[in-house]
Amino acid sequence: MTLRALSVAFPVVALSIALSACGGTSEPPPEVDDDLPLPLVPGPAPTPPMGWSSWNGYSTHISDAIVRQTADVMVSSGMRDLGYVYVNIDDGWEAADRAADGSLQAGAGFPNGIAAVADYVHGLGMKLGIHNDRGNETCAMFPGTLGHAMQDAMNYAAWGVDYFKYDNCATEMNTNTIDQDYIEMGQDLTAATQTLGRTPIVYSICAWKFYEWSVGLGSLWRTSADIRPAWTTTEPNAAGVADILVNNQGLGAYAGPNGWNDPDMLEVGNTSAYAGVPSLTDTEQVSHFTMWAISASPLIAGTNLVSMTDATKNILTNAEIIAIDQDAMGLQGAMVSHQVVTATGMEKDVSIWAKPLNESGARAVVLLNSGPTPQDITVQFKDVGLRAGSAKVRDLWAHADRGSFSDKVTATAVPSHGVVAFKIVGSEPTKPKGTAFLSDLTWTYASNNLGPIEKDTNVGATAAGDGTPLTIRGAAYTKGLGMGAPAAAIFRLAQNCSTFHAEVGVDDVTKGAGSVDFQVWADGVLLFDSGVVTGMSPVVPIDVSVVGVRRLKLLVTATPDGPSLDRADWGNASVDCAD
Repeated sequence: MTLRALSVAFPVVALSIALSACGGTSEPPPEVDDDLPLPLVPGPAPTPPMGWSSWNGYSTHISDAIVRQTADVMVSSGMRDLGYVYVNIDDGWEAADRAADGSLQAGAGFPNGIAAVADYVHGLGMKLGIHNDRGNETCAMFPGTLGHAMQDAMNYAAWGVDYFKYDNCATEMNTNTIDQDYIEMGQDLTAATQTLGRTPIVYSICAWKFYEWSVGLGSLWRTSADIRPAWTTTEPNAAGVADILVNNQGLGAYAGPNGWNDPDMLEVGNTSAYAGVPSLTDTEQVSHFTMWAISASPLIAGTNLVSMTDATKNILTNAEIIAIDQDAMGLQGAMVSHQVVTATGMEKDVSIWAKPLNESGARAVVLLNSGPTPQDITVQFKDVGLRAGSAKVRDLWAHADRGSFSDKVTATAVPSHGVVAFKIVGSEPTKPKGTAFLSDLTWTYASNNLGPIEKDTNVGATAAGDGTPLTIRGAAYTKGLGMGAPAAAIFRLAQNCSTFHAEVGVDDVTKGAGSVDFQVWADGVLLFDSGVVTGMSPVVPIDVSVVGVRRLKLLVTATPDGPSLDRADWGNASVDCAD
């Protein structure tokens, strides 16, 4: 079956994409839907924060008037009602010196102080964010927090601040203390809000790169250098959209409700060249927004909203793309396939990204063409954790249902640096029966820091199938899963199983190095935590009840000794289920 060519209207640029489906398999009747949607998890950031930040649009030229005008536009444009609720004042809001008692003071642009701005923003049904730095000075050379962390935290809480971005321009400070500095501020923010009896402040850790200690400390943590409005850049201490995707995608297992990987703010709407690098094209801006959404990234607009074009508004207010980002399942989309050809004249770089959505059989899927020429891209339904057979496909940029397809769907002529975004609704994998090895089942989600998760071998370097036999302290396993921490895999049990078994450890390929933490989760509840397991630790047996469990999640977290050594094996991972 082939659909006629579709004219998909993107803001400013029109992409001609044809969809096709082929194949045809007999399939069993669908099982009763027992994969109930998950409720929204309580907390300060149950879904990735959405809002606006002043820095990329205004630098230090920020004022009370600009913040109020921006907040008004966020309401009138519909952004607030779509979830953009944080109005964040970045660097440049302060006076040059602290007050006599050591308190921070607002600069001349904020004659009535920050509390007055917070009151205005709150009156519009939104929240206020603010910025500072862990050193003596901010990046723009205003007073930093060093020596005043608790005092500043109390002021932020008293002013009504709801979101705090803690930056890392502290070049005079010992980088060996960076974790303690961020931990201290996190504790002080908690103490300040508790003292004043107010809701927690969303804590944004901006340490310029990812650190293992940031997971669980903040509501979001930066995974990259500062973003630039470019597809890629060689500028030191900066990164383009494509550069950031590489760094961020391996950390997907860490993302979830109240703790998100932050690849920096959005550059949608910023069209000026930066440091001589061409700015993002219209197609690249659509891709940028889409990839941030599939990655469950915070969506913080970083442009001048007061003067934004209709094209910028159309991108930022695509409710169907936003819904991918804000889905209550809370999963960061993973790259499920990647094809690269480097031969001259035949260059190709296409990838498929997917995440389960909070309804049975639903997947968000993005087809990304990172190469130099238009490409056809095919997604197999089985590769995104669905059963082969029929599935319905909706185009999220065309806002159109495309019909039912069998086994797969193809988008043709996806432009260079362009995307196609689908919502695909099919059938979840069949429930396991009898004694089933997990490596023989179809996972519904998998995220891995070193290439794909491997079935029945350990993880190699990057590519599928590059591992060697699973071996823990000399014991070989013919069945199991090989992961490279951080990593996560989710399997559908559909309330049909009773026990999960495994023998876990760091693979012998590390020669005694490496350290990880194995965890087993069931429908959001922690069933097992190994604590730190090193390359010298003995095999750790796991036997836990999974009675009544719908979704089983295996999670491996890393430690700061380097991901290349964190090769985590789940030997003989299996479930006992009803026939």
